[in-house]
Amino acid sequence: MATKLDLREFNKRNIYTFIYESDGVSKAEISAKLQLSLQTVSHNLSELKAQGLICEAGTFNSTGGRKPKIIRVVPDSYFAVGIDITKNHVGLVLIDLKCNVLHSVRLHLEFRDTPAYFEQFGKILQNFLSGAAVKVNREKILGAGVSLPAIISADGKRVTYLKIFEAADNLYEKLSAVIPFPFLLFNDANAGGAAEIRFRKSVQKIVYLSLSNSVGGAVMYTDSLYRGDNQRSGEFGHLTLKENGLPCYCGKTGCADAYCNARLLSDITDGDLSEFFIRVKNGDKTCVREFRKYLKNLSLLVHNLRMCFDCDIVLGGYVGSYMEDFIQEFSAMVSERNPFETDCGYVKSCSFKLEASAVGAALYFVRGFLKNIG
Repeated sequence: MATKLDLREFNKRNIYTFIYESDGVSKAEISAKLQLSLQTVSHNLSELKAQGLICEAGTFNSTGGRKPKIIRVVPDSYFAVGIDITKNHVGLVLIDLKCNVLHSVRLHLEFRDTPAYFEQFGKILQNFLSGAAVKVNREKILGAGVSLPAIISADGKRVTYLKIFEAADNLYEKLSAVIPFPFLLFNDANAGGAAEIRFRKSVQKIVYLSLSNSVGGAVMYTDSLYRGDNQRSGEFGHLTLKENGLPCYCGKTGCADAYCNARLLSDITDGDLSEFFIRVKNGDKTCVREFRKYLKNLSLLVHNLRMCFDCDIVLGGYVGSYMEDFIQEFSAMVSERNPFETDCGYVKSCSFKLEASAVGAALYFVRGFLKNIG
């Protein structure tokens, strides 16, 4: 049975969420939309303001009488950190409650399961926080999400499958020695999908295809992720694209990863993917030829995903961040295989191109904060 305290917390959470999702509202609008008395709204606004969570930001135009005050959240009242660990790099982002990226870096750091690696990782994290343009009170950091090219246990504290690089089973414990606030582990593609749908607010569902140095994905519905029975949903890189095809890092052959990972392109330009796409635009014959071969294989994968899920397919990861200029050409290739549609507007390039996995991992803690206001 709900208590008066439960009701107060419920009202406070709803009021804050309503303000959070707006670009500024008045007290009267909150009262009308949430069907709460002005007295209840005023009391909760006073509490939220005392906590530093909301502020008054000017006034609306008057419709007669006193101008209503504009009420907004204070985005930098709390923060979250996102960390993306790959085989050769570490990326870090600092976001506020409105998911604005306030600071980001990506540094070369080859993963080694050694004390020296974790010591260096800890120094990078501390320097990152100290170097942020926004002064950050460490007590205001809600937590850190750590994305990895791995399958992660449901509790976010254990790696259950990792082949891209070697790490001990107690990776979480080793990281806990150098991350000075709460943190959890996340699959990198799942985290990227979470960031993507957060920035596509009008979209209800997507399949996110992460095209980085490994291929993965996420099945997203609103803010929810379909994980599967074994936390392995979205492992699109291990769909069989060609029988008895190229070897995959997983030990099988013909996997989509062997035909669609970003290294197939970046290796042509000594690991520089940006340079590869510059050469494609400039008509370099080798790069254009290899890119078309890549797109042909990718079109098979995207078509299969469309047939399975019947929703927008968003191309993300390293390659996805460059696909906007090629999306029409690629969509036409996908269309050739589709027996139901000629318009392939469902093929999208990612809208979030900067450290999507790190941002998506950090989002977990922002969402948790919003659910527990009260």
